[in-house]
Amino acid sequence: MPAVRVIVLQDTYRDSVYLMKLSSQAKAECGALQVSAMMGTARNKELFASSGLSTPEVVAAKPDDLVIAVEIEPERAEQALETVRRLLDEAPAKSAGVAEAARPATLEEALKEDKTLNMALISVAGDYARYEAARALSAGMDVMLYSDNISLEDEIALKRLARAKNALVMGPDCGTAIIDGVPLAFANVVRRGPVGVVGASGTGVQEVVCLLDRFGVGISQAYGTGGRDLKDAVGGMTALAALDRLKADPATKVVVVLGKTPGEATRGALAERFRAMGKPVFVSYLGTSEYAPELAAGAVAADTLTALAGSVAQFVQPGLDTESVLAAGEPVLPSRPGLLRGLFGGGTLCQEAAEIAAPLLEGDKYSNLRLDGFGHLSGREASRGHCFWDFGDDEFTVGRPHPMMAPELKMEHLVHELCDPAVSVVLMDMVLGYGSSDRQSALLTEALAEARARSGGRSEEVLIVASVCGTDGDKPGRAAEVQVLREAGIFVFGSNARAAAHAARASRGGR
Repeated sequence: MPAVRVIVLQDTYRDSVYLMKLSSQAKAECGALQVSAMMGTARNKELFASSGLSTPEVVAAKPDDLVIAVEIEPERAEQALETVRRLLDEAPAKSAGVAEAARPATLEEALKEDKTLNMALISVAGDYARYEAARALSAGMDVMLYSDNISLEDEIALKRLARAKNALVMGPDCGTAIIDGVPLAFANVVRRGPVGVVGASGTGVQEVVCLLDRFGVGISQAYGTGGRDLKDAVGGMTALAALDRLKADPATKVVVVLGKTPGEATRGALAERFRAMGKPVFVSYLGTSEYAPELAAGAVAADTLTALAGSVAQFVQPGLDTESVLAAGEPVLPSRPGLLRGLFGGGTLCQEAAEIAAPLLEGDKYSNLRLDGFGHLSGREASRGHCFWDFGDDEFTVGRPHPMMAPELKMEHLVHELCDPAVSVVLMDMVLGYGSSDRQSALLTEALAEARARSGGRSEEVLIVASVCGTDGDKPGRAAEVQVLREAGIFVFGSNARAAAHAARASRGGR
């Protein structure tokens, strides 16, 4: 039976990107079930516990301690810990003959070198991120908080400070933004144009701007807000500030707003802002099909991200046949009755797919997301019924890179689902662009070969349905990745929403 072994390094700080790489490399080298490396903050201890990695050493760790937990067979535990210690001791390799450029160690040093800096992208542990964000805001800078695990109280305080400074806090847990043509964190190569986007969802923003790019429409700005911004406790402070910026921006002719359904008071405040924009507003909220406040404010509503992008594109380019653009090259999907399993790196794409598929599916439905009409599964449980997994959820990213950066865990689950004789259809996303792995299609084809070997060929009877969120400007580009997937026997559709609907109908027997 696997055991958990822990190393605690007192008063030792490492940034989250370094720790994710260390965890991934250590897991690969020592063959552990899990390797998680995080600072010993209260929130991180909760994540250790939710992943079954908590021990007395973890509980006793201080916020400034580095904690590394390994789950592995007892006889291999010491070897695994030695692997971790070796990786910790190894200095990052430097290019031979190239002097390392001096880099500012603090925000103050950076501003001293370049007083024109106006944006800070922060990706450190949540307990440290709030201090760095406050320092940046006090210096008059906008902040993109890629960091998560920041308390609601701290988020509200930071956003109030930003409002007082006429600055912007995108986040916490903001994964996507494109500001003045500069992509930040997970983002795509898209054309410039007249559409300004405000999104409380990273992959939701990526899906919309990539679809717009395919329709020949560009964006002026894409502001992320963080997932909690639209809750009434926060009151949409970032969304409202971003809307004010887009209203004042002469390059922005059309405004798009997306995310989960806001709290009632926040939804009303946003609708009032829509009314006062003086520019066309298009909106889509996950979790609702009722848009009375938005329609009364003059906004145009759409039930899916695909419909949202299509409506905007047709407004910008009257007469454009968006349906033909999306349907070009789409396959005819055969009927394959049985269970549907959804495997996603994008949380919004997962929820959208589940909500689209749910009315078309017969039988019990489950997800690790908390969705109406779905039973809830934790990340340590096996799939049941029709099941939709978001591998970007906190449970799956404890000490691991996000699945768009490192899709190995997602591929492990793919092999399992393909070998399950009750499964007839697997639905997947692939998100390209900055920050995403360039080996997704290679890892996918490797997983298909492994499933074929394990199942004695039975896995080839399972339909794999996919969508690819990206543009041809990304590296690798969308068209090239779609071709690889199709050559591997995967049915690729023009958007996440279209893939979900076709997959659900196929699993129901084509009805």
